[in-house]
Amino acid sequence: MKILVHHGAYPNFGDLSMLDTTIDRLAQIEGAELDVHGALLDWRWSNARPVQYRVFPVSLLVDRIVRDSFMRMWSGNMLSMASAGWRSMACRLLSLGWATGAFPVRVATGWRTLGRWCRPYDALFIAGGGDMNDFFPEALWHYCALIHVFANAGKPVILSGQQLGPVECPVNRRLLLSTLKRVSYVGVREPTDSLRFCEEAGLSESQFAMCGDDSLGMAPADTRKINKLMRAYEISPRGFIAVNLRIAPYSRVSDDALVSFMETLAELSAIHGLDLVVVPVSVDDGDSDVDSGDLLARRINGPRIKVIRGERLSGPLIKGLLGHANGVVGVSYHFNTFALSQGVPAVAVYSGDYYRQKAKGLAAFWGDERIAMPFTELDGQAAHRIRAVFADEGLRQRLKTRAAQATRDWDALFAANVIQQLEGFSQKAS
Repeated sequence: MKILVHHGAYPNFGDLSMLDTTIDRLAQIEGAELDVHGALLDWRWSNARPVQYRVFPVSLLVDRIVRDSFMRMWSGNMLSMASAGWRSMACRLLSLGWATGAFPVRVATGWRTLGRWCRPYDALFIAGGGDMNDFFPEALWHYCALIHVFANAGKPVILSGQQLGPVECPVNRRLLLSTLKRVSYVGVREPTDSLRFCEEAGLSESQFAMCGDDSLGMAPADTRKINKLMRAYEISPRGFIAVNLRIAPYSRVSDDALVSFMETLAELSAIHGLDLVVVPVSVDDGDSDVDSGDLLARRINGPRIKVIRGERLSGPLIKGLLGHANGVVGVSYHFNTFALSQGVPAVAVYSGDYYRQKAKGLAAFWGDERIAMPFTELDGQAAHRIRAVFADEGLRQRLKTRAAQATRDWDALFAANVIQQLEGFSQKAS
């Protein structure tokens, strides 16, 4: 059975942990051949083959041709209006499932039509992520085009660990709702907006489930590697507060919010008498948590701040380190998830709709509304409220119990709704 594994991962330990976990599970299917979208990744999987491809909706091609050919003739407003119109057209075509097989796709050997290029594959699997929303429209179109092509061919389409939304743009919303109807199964990672989106799309009970994040299936690094990292930075178990700041267009962290965050961290460190340790999840140039950590280290006065960095970092090592923190406070979804899934209290700070859904979803999944805190609430008492979360030993015990159950549930749901469905289709095909 030949499976195309699509994803939105880039140099981000959260994305890579979801991909690692699912590839390991899929590779256990007897006779499975995995072709994995290899863009922007240093290849690490011996049980899968990298493939490079990019789908170009017709609207994007027309958009680029017009911009290149008529830039001198058209005003900026005219170009913007035309661009919006062409994007709307592409979404409407996709929502009908019409002509998606004719979309051009760029591969290593040149150009193909999407239908022809996908023909050798028996199934499509889309690994966990948060790309299906208004903030990443080209990624949304890419996912939806692939889903329609496989569904049109009667082949299984399976998604796991997804954040669906936020989607307020009417065109994008219609596209995603209509596309979801065609999937064999979609597992969502939070019991709030994503779950409601599946219900709004009218999916049957067998088509969706709240499975949790795909990184739940990833074990931390072994103790020796974690201890070596802590010795290198002179930190001890429960002897530090882990911090993460994501500065990017989609995180919407304003200058005022940044100042409030830094003041809260300084006071939190003083209250506990503990160092602040910046733990990166994204190490991509465009939204590097190391760069934002260096910014915090330069601008926060008082506490000692250490920024974890280095080429040997990995998802399991980052997860293992966060399991030894006294508590964590930060923006990144997986920064908080890695801690919570090991019984460590976390406060997910957020601004804007994209991270609001992530933070509120974490609070609902882990059963404590204190986990989500908007930047607007980082006032003079915020450090004391965060301290109360960290000091709640009952919460620590509840998190450990919840984490053990959530990991078992994720394994069971992945086995039943992903592995068994793909194995069943393979047996029918043979």
